[in-house]
Amino acid sequence: MIRRTDTRRSEEAVSTVVSAILLLALVIAVITSINVRYVPQWTEEAEQLHMRNTIKDMSQLKAGVDLMLTASATGNGSFSAGMPVTMGGGEVPFFNSFSSSSTLLLNTRAVNMYLTTRRGEVTQESGDRLKNIGSVDFVSNNDHYPNQRFSYECGGLAIGQNDRSVMKMVPHISVRSTVNDTIDVTLDAVKLAGVQRTISSNNVEEVYFTYMGSASVSDGSVPVDEMTLVVETENSMAWQDHLSRLMQASHLDAGKYSISSNSTATVLYISGNTGADIRLKANVHEFNVSLNVL
Repeated sequence: MIRRTDTRRSEEAVSTVVSAILLLALVIAVITSINVRYVPQWTEEAEQLHMRNTIKDMSQLKAGVDLMLTASATGNGSFSAGMPVTMGGGEVPFFNSFSSSSTLLLNTRAVNMYLTTRRGEVTQESGDRLKNIGSVDFVSNNDHYPNQRFSYECGGLAIGQNDRSVMKMVPHISVRSTVNDTIDVTLDAVKLAGVQRTISSNNVEEVYFTYMGSASVSDGSVPVDEMTLVVETENSMAWQDHLSRLMQASHLDAGKYSISSNSTATVLYISGNTGADIRLKANVHEFNVSLNVL
């Protein structure tokens, strides 16, 4: 009886160990299957959600600067505001606790605007007033979802992916053909001053803007025969598309303007209908931009 009992107990012990091993193997197989088949998809969806939130953050950044421009019209001097940007995303609870990082870049690339007008034999240029106009760039570092670049420049917000870019929120440029055949052109350029800064993070970072003042480039008091606007930026595709839509909406005769673009610049040319009948009002609004980090 003792030997039979010991044998039975040994068989039960072996059976328990085998069941535990099989259960452990099943758990490992299920976890592996989830990690291989589902976690990458869940991570991509989480990173896509982060990109949507980034669009909101950068759109609010642009809208915040616009509100500061509106407030500057009261003439109350310098004032400041911080705009938060969420840098990390892509976490999957229980399976992937790591969030992808992103990079914020302040004034690290060349962005320039050039404005030229002609009246008769007299040509005037904007010179250095619109050069080195600055930018705030957000560059994602996703593991699965396609990386995107969000660029706030010249008062507009462009979104880039690979070699393509679109204007998500438009800059302050308007063109209107009036009933008396004059062409009203208005440009309010946002110039970002401050030192170059770069930070990579998966936390929330704050971009700090301080309004410094505004200056007139052209007050529109003297009509001109023709004008040329050049925007030098790597988002030239976005600017070409935006300016094309702008000119189509102006109902200006197609023979009175032209738009050309390459990989580094976009050029808008407008000529008057009956001579010196373009009224150009152009202003530059300067902000100091920095990262609010300790």
